[in-house]
Amino acid sequence: MLASLIMLSMTASGGPVTLTPPDFDRWNYPFNASPGNRSVGSTFSSYGSGYDFDDRDGQVLIGWLSDDVAEPDLPAWAYDLTSCTVRITLASDDVPFDPTVDGVSTHEPDGDPDTDLGRASVLSTVGFRNGWDGWTFGESGPYGETMTSGTRNCFAADLDADGQLRDISNSLTEGFQPNVFAVGWVDGVEPGEIIPQWSVLEFQVNLDSPEIRCHLQRALADGLLEFALTSLHAAAEPGGGGGPSQWPDWVLKDHALVGMGVVDAASLTIDVQVSEPSGVPGDITGDGQVNVDDLLRVLESFGPCPCCPADLDESGAVTVDDLLMIISYWGN
Repeated sequence: MLASLIMLSMTASGGPVTLTPPDFDRWNYPFNASPGNRSVGSTFSSYGSGYDFDDRDGQVLIGWLSDDVAEPDLPAWAYDLTSCTVRITLASDDVPFDPTVDGVSTHEPDGDPDTDLGRASVLSTVGFRNGWDGWTFGESGPYGETMTSGTRNCFAADLDADGQLRDISNSLTEGFQPNVFAVGWVDGVEPGEIIPQWSVLEFQVNLDSPEIRCHLQRALADGLLEFALTSLHAAAEPGGGGGPSQWPDWVLKDHALVGMGVVDAASLTIDVQVSEPSGVPGDITGDGQVNVDDLLRVLESFGPCPCCPADLDESGAVTVDDLLMIISYWGN
């Protein structure tokens, strides 16, 4: 959407809204034959296994339709996020709590030592390839054409320095630290202690990042919020690592205990204030006209400005092009 939907004439906020269960969740793993109706999804790494699989081999995809939170189809800047938190239940009983993301080299045999016990569980966004998107992939979309690294149709992703989606499935192999959205936290458990089974881990999304905030604003405009849950816990065959290196199993909405009301499915709690556009092209200040106030607002916002009302051409930055657009709308 361009300048035809600029700035607000009224605002509305109903406070935090919690959505549960997810509209879809699935274990996004190459050998998963029933992605949409499993009881748990596991997260673990294949790094160093000798197999040509993604470093973040077991991934969990979670998604919510957001029309109960905010009306979609407004410009992204119209959604002013105050908080965004994902919660999900841990089915495992032998996973140490690690609230910090370990350095890349700690995964190497001769690398830096991992000074805390365990590996962090992290939340990120998702990306797609081969023509798939969030609306088409869901719980039934195929993993990919091949079961090799870098080929899955839906993958855990972050936002790079330019705000562009980047596949983080092979962050260890490629030697970078992802810009994760959130790291899992559980109250009442000290780092290094075993997380009690059926504990709920909380992922508070980092809205201090303009890129992450803008990404979620665009998702609200689209009407679908999606996240990937991953970790780099060591995996071993057959079936489990055992002991403190065991990977996490996460409760999905089709778990029997969810159906019985014993444990909760994943939830999304989000607080957003929605701003209605005035409908006047180029009206940044919301006074129903384009004048010197709008011009000054553009000048004040010059530079990188993700999901910024003054970014009329939605380039991700306020530039001379936006200034010229204001001039073209002058007097409306």
